[in-house]
Amino acid sequence: MNVAINNSEYCGRRWQLPLAWLVLIVFDLCLVALVCAQDGKRSAEPNETSVPVEIVQIEGVNEAKPDGVRFEAIDVFVDSGEERLAAYQFELASKTDGVQIVGIEGGEHAAFKEPPYYDPKAMNNNRVIIAAFNAGENLPAGRSRVARIHVQLRGPGVKEYETKLSVSATSDGEQIPAKVAIAKAKA
Repeated sequence: MNVAINNSEYCGRRWQLPLAWLVLIVFDLCLVALVCAQDGKRSAEPNETSVPVEIVQIEGVNEAKPDGVRFEAIDVFVDSGEERLAAYQFELASKTDGVQIVGIEGGEHAAFKEPPYYDPKAMNNNRVIIAAFNAGENLPAGRSRVARIHVQLRGPGVKEYETKLSVSATSDGEQIPAKVAIAKAKA
C-alpha cells in the first residue's frame, strides 16, 4: 500500500498543544513551586499553626459478645472561650478495631443545627473530616455541641478515638484558639 504524504500541508503547521493541557501544565508547575517554597519554611520546632491531637477513650459495654453489634452516638463539642464560633473543621478517627462511622447530625445551637459538611468516602476508613461555617449574627460562644456522630460498634470494651481541631474562626475569618472534645451521647 503506497501512501503519498504531501509535506507542503505539514511544513507551515507547528506542533500545537491544546489550551487545556497548557493550563494544566502551568498549574502543576506553580503547585510544585509553592510546595518547594513551603518546604524551605518548615522548622523542627512546633509552631502556632501545628494542630493538637487528642486521644480519647470512650467506655463500652463489657458484656457484649465479641461479634455482637451495637450503635452509639458521640457528641462533638468545640469550646471557643469568649469568642463567637462561626467556622470549625475537625477530624475524628477511630484507633480501635470494630468501629464504623455510619451517620452525622448537626449540633444543638441554631448556627450549627444543620448537618455539617463531610466526606462520605472517608467514613469507610473509620475517620471523617467535618466542617461547618455560619456567617450569621447568632453564633455560639463557649462550649457548644457542634455535631453528633453515629457509630456502629462491634465487640465489647473501650473504644479509642483521635481528634484534631484544625480550624476554628470568627465570622470575620480570624482564627481563634479553641478546643475540641468528644463524649458518649446521653440518651
